[in-house]
This record gives sequence, structure tokens and C-alpha cells, in this order.
Amino acid sequence: MSEDFRETLYTVDKQGHRRWVYPGLVKGWFFTRRQVVTTVLMAIYLVMPWLQIGGEQAIFLDLPHRRFVFFGSVFWATDTFYLVLIFGALALSLFFFTALFGRLWCGWACPETVFLEFLFRPIERWVEGDSAQRQRLDRAPWNAEKIRKKFLKYVLFAATAWILASTFLAYFIGAHVLLHMMSAAPWENPGPFLATLFLMGLMLFQFGWFREQFCTVICPYARFQSVLLDLNSLVIGYDSRRGEPRGKHRKGDHDGTKGDCIDCGLCVRVCPTGIDIRNGLQLECINCAACIDACNSVMVQIGKPQGLIRYASENELTGKAWRWLRPRPIIYGCILIAYLVFFAYRISTRPMWEVEVVRGAHDVPFTAMEGDKISNHLTIRISNKSRERLSFEFHVEEPTTVQAVIPVNPFPVDSEQLQNVPLFLNFDKQVLHAGRAPVRILVKSSDGSSSILSLSVLGPE
Repeated sequence: MSEDFRETLYTVDKQGHRRWVYPGLVKGWFFTRRQVVTTVLMAIYLVMPWLQIGGEQAIFLDLPHRRFVFFGSVFWATDTFYLVLIFGALALSLFFFTALFGRLWCGWACPETVFLEFLFRPIERWVEGDSAQRQRLDRAPWNAEKIRKKFLKYVLFAATAWILASTFLAYFIGAHVLLHMMSAAPWENPGPFLATLFLMGLMLFQFGWFREQFCTVICPYARFQSVLLDLNSLVIGYDSRRGEPRGKHRKGDHDGTKGDCIDCGLCVRVCPTGIDIRNGLQLECINCAACIDACNSVMVQIGKPQGLIRYASENELTGKAWRWLRPRPIIYGCILIAYLVFFAYRISTRPMWEVEVVRGAHDVPFTAMEGDKISNHLTIRISNKSRERLSFEFHVEEPTTVQAVIPVNPFPVDSEQLQNVPLFLNFDKQVLHAGRAPVRILVKSSDGSSSILSLSVLGPE
């Protein structure tokens, strides 16, 4: 085992220069299943902007109009509370699943892994060959063959990045709007055109050059996983008790002087971040299971049991019992379930309209009228989030001596519209106590629901 692996990055040499990683491809049980998972995830990403639910794009983040559609439900900028709930659910899910299954997200569902390992690297292997051929090509001087292969690879990379970038843009401007813009000249829609070019460039930089550096240098998840994992969390590990001492041996060699690891180095050569899993748990490991498939293929060839490298807890790898039922995931799980129940309740009871009273910054606090009458000018902001036209009726509940005057009562508001309505509250000066008085206004909607507005009217002390 290397003794300095915790002090250095595998992709950086002692002079600080980058070491390029040329991961090989070994197909096996885990690779096949990861391929299915990543294919489904990429299909969801590409299809979702074109999927219509209730006449709306399945996921549509309409930032200019502050309107967000998720699977038929429309949310507005005033629904920020639900966005906070979503991020909270994602954070709790991360805590729970990491405590149980380690960095399963990184190796199986992270967009970095999905696109790089199952979209861009297959293109690269098809054009430039396997890992050894790619190394020879990069070290070779520039000639016609190298120029041809590099040019073809990056043309295919650019075309792939264009599809991914255009799909990403469709989530924000609408898929059909994007198609219409693509049929026009670029200078007619310079903003979306430049945004597509920027995203293409970013993806080409990431998936064509930066690659695993994102996981090992930038991504914060690898850094704080240490506080989420414990000795019973499921990780990918090397069984040193069974594998050591390493050494070359042939099929049928059972003298007991050597471990099962033949030190072939295949687990290192297939690792997308270039690490040696035999050194133990490392922050660069993304739990992709490529080393498991590689090692199992070798064990089959030499007649040894599979699982020298496998998914296991650190306790299990050191001969101790694996306890999957333990306080940390139980606490995380209970909190997550309670949180999701609360989230589902809030979503199911989400009001489809909101009314609030706003006192204008430049409005005078009150206006004295003839006799002892006082008038307050306010603005009612009505947000109709439903898909139907609603009418809103306003009545002062208490004190009954306060009179509400609005242009139209009930006031109609079209579906998914925000309307500002002027409101005048007229009352006798005797209503006031120390220059103010509480007022309750009942708001009734044509959908049968109602709400109470509580505010204060102002006047002379």
C-alpha cells in the first residue's frame, strides 16, 4: 500500500502538473446496471421539456415572468417557501442516503458522471480507441491522423454539447419557443443564442478537458462526506485481509502464501479519477464500481471468489459486524419522513390565490375629510395562481363603522394573473386609539374559499 496517498492528488504530479487519466472500460454486473440507470436519467433530461402535462410543459422555469411549472403544478415567486422546502428535502435525503449507502449519488446519478462516463467517453473511445491507444495518440507528434481524430472528436463533442445546452435552455424559455428561435437567424434572438454558445463552451471545457478535476478539486460533497459517513456506511472497499500479501500467481495456486490480489493494477487503470482503491477510502472515490467489475473479471480468470473489491462497510472489511440499523440513519430517516409528510401536506393545502395589503411608500398616511371623517389609501395585491378566472369580494368585518371603497366589488382577476387594486378605507375619527385602529377585512373568492386580512388604519393622534 502506498503510504503517501493521503498527501497527494493522483491527477497532479510533484511539480504540480496535471496527470491525465485514461480510464479503461471493463463491462460487468455493475456497469450494465449503471448503463441502464444513466440511460434513463439522460432520457428524462432530454424528454422532459417536450412532455406536456395539463397543457403545460412538464418542467418550465419561466424566470422573466417568475412562473415555475412542475408536473402540472404552477408556482410563483411568492411561493418561495416551497422552494425552501424542496432544498430542505434534498439536503435531508443527502444526509440519509449518504449515511446508509455512501456516495451512491456520485457514481450513479450525478450529471458529471452520467454525461462524462456514458456520453462523452464512449464518443472518445469510438474515435480514438481504448485507453492505451488514447495515451499513444496524445504523446504522438501532430500529424494527419492525430489532427483528423482530434478534430472529429471535438466536432462530435460540440454537437453533443449543443443538444445538451439547447435542452437546458428549453427548461427556461420553453421547448416550442426555442424551436421557433432556432428557425430564425441568430441575431434575431441574440440572448438565447449567446446563452447556448456559453453553455456549449462550458460543457466542452468540463467534459472535454477539466473532467475528473471537478470531482477531486471543486465538488464540496467529497469534503463533507466525512461527517456524513461512519464505519457502517456502505462504501467501495478492498478486502486487505483476503488480498494481502499481493503477488503474481496462476490459476489453481493454493499454497496459502499469497493473497488473492495478483497486483495486476486493473482496478487502477479503470478508475475514472485514477485512484488506487487498495489504499482505502479516499475522497476522490466516486463509488462508480468500475474497480469492482475489473477485479471480479480477474478473480474469475484465476479461479478465485469474486468480491475482493466490493460494496461493504469499513467495519465489514475489517472483520467486524455490519450494523445497518443504527442511530444516525434512523434519526435522519425519521426526520426525512416527517419532513416529507409536512411537505406533502403543505403542497396539498396550498392556496391557489393570495391577497395582501400594501401601503404605498409615497402615499400620505391618511387624509382628513369633511367633518370628522378620515380616509386611508392602500393597495390590495391579488395573486390568482389558479387556472380559472376568479372574483374577489371584500367586506370589513370589524369595526363595522369602517367603510371599504374599491372600484369594483367583487373584483375579477384572470387566471395566473397579479392585479393591484386601490382600496380606500373611510371611517370616523372616534374609531382611532392613539392614532391607529385595527381592521379586519373578509375576502371571499368565487371558488368558495375565504381569507382574513388584518391591518391598521392611521389617523391623527
